[in-house]
Amino acid sequence: MADIVEQEMQDMVPELDDLRRKRIFNDDEIRQIVKRRRDFEYQLRAREVRREDFLNYARYEVAVECLRARRRKALRWRRRTVSDFTGIRRLHFIFHRACMKFKGDKRMWYQYVDFCLRSGGTKALSKVLVKAMRFHPREVHFWLLAADRELKLGHLKAARALLLRALRFAPRSAKLWSEFLRLEARVALNVRLSRRVAEEEGSSKAPATDESKDGNGKQGKKAKDADAPSANSWAPAVLLLRRALAALVASPSATARFLEQAATCFREAQKDIGKQIGEPDDGFEAFVRELSAAFKDRRPGIFKGDSWAEVTNDDTV
Repeated sequence: MADIVEQEMQDMVPELDDLRRKRIFNDDEIRQIVKRRRDFEYQLRAREVRREDFLNYARYEVAVECLRARRRKALRWRRRTVSDFTGIRRLHFIFHRACMKFKGDKRMWYQYVDFCLRSGGTKALSKVLVKAMRFHPREVHFWLLAADRELKLGHLKAARALLLRALRFAPRSAKLWSEFLRLEARVALNVRLSRRVAEEEGSSKAPATDESKDGNGKQGKKAKDADAPSANSWAPAVLLLRRALAALVASPSATARFLEQAATCFREAQKDIGKQIGEPDDGFEAFVRELSAAFKDRRPGIFKGDSWAEVTNDDTV
C-alpha cells in the first residue's frame, strides 16, 4: 500500500513544480498540500474506508482548486499549463474511486453527477450517467438526466430510446411517463411549426405549371400528393397517453400525478400554439379529447378496479 501511495505522490510532482514556478503556492503551502494528500490517500486505502473519507478528500481538493483559480486570476496568468487541468482531473478520479467502492450508494453517484454539472464536464457526465444507470436501473432520475443530456445535444432519437429503456425497468413511474409525454408534445409542436413555415414558403411560390397536369388537363398525381393532408404530429402523444394510463391503472395516486402533469403539458402546448402557430390542428384537438376523457372517466366510483374502490373524494384527479 505504501508503494502505491508514494507512486501517487510522485505523479503529482509536475503539477506541484508548475504551481511553484507560477508562484501560485509557496514552498510551505506545497509541503502542506503534499502532507494532506498523502494522509487522504492512506485513508482511502485502509481496510475500513468510509464514504465520508472520499467526500472529505473531494472537499479539500475543491478548496485547493478554488484557491488556485483565484490566485491565478490575480497573477493574470493566461496561458494554461499542467496545473490548470490536474485539479479537476484528480477530483474526477476521487469520485470515480468512491462510486466504484460504494456502487450501491445512490447518494455518491448523485454527488459525482452534481460535480460534473458544476465543473462543466459534459463528456464525463454522459459516462457517469451510463455507469449509474447500469448499477441503479430503477432510479428514474438517472434516466431523466441522461435523456435531458441527449436532448440538449440535439439527439432526439437517443433521448426517446433512453426513456423507452427506462420504462422497462420502471413501468409504473408517473414521472417517467409525464416527462416522455412532455417530450412528445414538444416534438409535435416543432413539427407543426416547421410545417407552417413550409406552407408559408410554398404559398409565396408561383402556381403549378402545366407539367403538373395530365393529358386531359386534370391535376396529376404529384400535385394531389402535395395537397394531401399532413400526418398527425400529435398521434405519438395520444398513443403515449393511452399506454401511460394503462400502465398506471393499478395506482390511483400515480395516475393522478401523471394526469396533473399531462394537464400542465396541455396548458403549455396551448400557450405555445397561440403564440407561434395560431389555431390548433385536428391532432391537438384529438389529444385534448383523449385527455378530457381520461379526467372524466378516472374518478372515484366511476373507474372500475380494486385499487380504485377505496379512493376518497380528496384523491380525485
